[in-house]
Amino acid sequence: MRALKALWFDDSGFVLSAEAVAVGTLGVVGAAVGAGAVARSVNSELEEMAFALRSLDQSYSIPEQRIGQAFVAGSSFTQKPVAEAHDELRQQIQRDREAEEKARLKSEEPEKKPRPGETPRKKKKKARQNGENGDEFEPAEYVPPTI
Repeated sequence: MRALKALWFDDSGFVLSAEAVAVGTLGVVGAAVGAGAVARSVNSELEEMAFALRSLDQSYSIPEQRIGQAFVAGSSFTQKPVAEAHDELRQQIQRDREAEEKARLKSEEPEKKPRPGETPRKKKKKARQNGENGDEFEPAEYVPPTI
């Protein structure tokens, strides 16, 4: 019991709060960078898997079957050439990357704020013409009151 009490009141291993904050910050930054690296590597592996699956030839042919008076029609499927399938896959991956980049740039774009002296008003007429819901605002000109 004395040893436990001595450990409880021992201050020789005391960690300063600044050190704890620094270590915590480094841990969070490291985890964020690591998560990004893991995401990129998983995406790369999935792309390689997609190319491997597209390389498999899934063509088949089952001939018709005739037994006595019974008849069963045959069936067949011929897959596109591998080079053509890979080209389509590369184009799809490129379109996906461009869409992601466009979405990222749009999310980073600052919102337009009305200038001083302008009050926001809804774009109802334009929105209805364009098929939108009309929840966006556009600046309105300031008109001073007349007496």
